[in-house]
Amino acid sequence: MLSVRPWQNLYIHVPFCLRKCDYCAFYSEADASALMRPWLDRIGEGLKPLTGLPLHTVYLGGGTPTVLKPELLEELLSMIMNLDSGASEISIECNPESLTPEKAAILGRYVSRVSLGVQSFDPALRRAIGRCGDPEKIVPAFEMLTENGLTNLSCDLIYGLPGQSVEDWERDLTLALQLPVRHLSAYALTVEEGTLLAGRYRNDPACDIRTAEMEKMTRRILKNAGMKQYEISNYARPGYECVHNQNIWHGETYLGLGPAACSFDGRDRYTQVSSIREWLAGAEPETDHIPDDTRRAEMLMMGLRTVRGWTAGEFERAAGISPEKLRPAQIASLRRKKMMKLGSMALTRRGLDFWNDAALELL
Repeated sequence: MLSVRPWQNLYIHVPFCLRKCDYCAFYSEADASALMRPWLDRIGEGLKPLTGLPLHTVYLGGGTPTVLKPELLEELLSMIMNLDSGASEISIECNPESLTPEKAAILGRYVSRVSLGVQSFDPALRRAIGRCGDPEKIVPAFEMLTENGLTNLSCDLIYGLPGQSVEDWERDLTLALQLPVRHLSAYALTVEEGTLLAGRYRNDPACDIRTAEMEKMTRRILKNAGMKQYEISNYARPGYECVHNQNIWHGETYLGLGPAACSFDGRDRYTQVSSIREWLAGAEPETDHIPDDTRRAEMLMMGLRTVRGWTAGEFERAAGISPEKLRPAQIASLRRKKMMKLGSMALTRRGLDFWNDAALELL
């Protein structure tokens, strides 16, 4: 039976943005500066029980954490530092347009890793997906961070955009590699229901072919640049993989604070309400309680998103059972289909390319 374990990682959802981008399905609020102070006070209450608890990582996502006013941003990061958790990695998401020299100096004092949302350098492609911000601010944002001693920098890009050619994507990759980045996330565009983009997006079958070509190009170009793929959409120079995400993919527990934040205690998953006002009013989180067998299979398939998969004994320590005992027939089937490596709990190139199919089989 799966058991509840102590918190090992911390995620804080900062639900504020300058403006909602058309493709974004994450919960956030624009023009909500009046809610920042009460949000921070509630986060502070949630942090108190963690004081002295050893945490592996802390991750601040959103929304746009750097939309916070400088004094609130510093107060938040100071509270995290005062937990004295010994976290090996403190990451924060950042958009270039919300970064200022004052905020960059604050990040330099408190965090160890910054992930910047770029998506594309091309103004026309950015407009096609309703991406906020001026691309001219991207390079200065990286410069501000490096001037404040931050070297573990990541860049987020999206490919398969409406009207984007293979040559456009190659140009975005080339420009990203000219920045001082040690990590790059390259995501294929997913048009989520309920977003502004979904209301006007029309799928073109030819786009799917281009997107597949862009994905292959990404692996080739980044490999040649010394960035190794370690997860379906993530690449890094050696030693600069995102520790927080790897821990989550491999079954560690995590506490999520803030509206829409998720937590996993080793057995159940909890999701906070996607409304800052209801969250501030004390709304209870939704509990995802499923049979142990299903939860273990879910954990297994998440670890298989990574190129390394699960090392010997690693899954059994997290789930209390070996993968071969949990899903013997399905693992044998994936190996027959050449989607899983023989003698290893990791997917082949084909398995990673068709991860959704592998995941469905394991579930």
